[in-house]
Amino acid sequence: MESITLMEAYAIETLRGNGVDNDTIIKNIKNNDLEDFKKIKENMDFDALVDLSKQADFDSIVKDGYKVKFLTFNGLKNLIKMKFGKFADEDYQVDEFTISGLELEKPQVEELKNVLSNNWLLSEEAGGVTVKPNK
Repeated sequence: MESITLMEAYAIETLRGNGVDNDTIIKNIKNNDLEDFKKIKENMDFDALVDLSKQADFDSIVKDGYKVKFLTFNGLKNLIKMKFGKFADEDYQVDEFTISGLELEKPQVEELKNVLSNNWLLSEEAGGVTVKPNK
């Protein structure tokens, strides 16, 4: 699994969250055709995805998933919101730097496991998924 930065993950998930399918993301990024993407979020650095596509297997990143190189706690909460539509204090509890009670479908749990950088541990319990710092 390819590792990408948090900002690259945000760019991909922003496009997905606005209805852009994987094939369009791949085609437009590889062709450096960013005009439609900049209309979605003008201050997002989609050029970073163009650079990424030249250095890594971009098709695999978009279609098969990615691991974030280093994921902050706020970055984790933002990715959960962007990828799964789940919100802190509504869909899961936050205590210090631990997320608990996050209910996800099995494929989503696997997707979240793959995304997490090494500074996080994920466990599945009866009350849902827990993600806490890996000390």
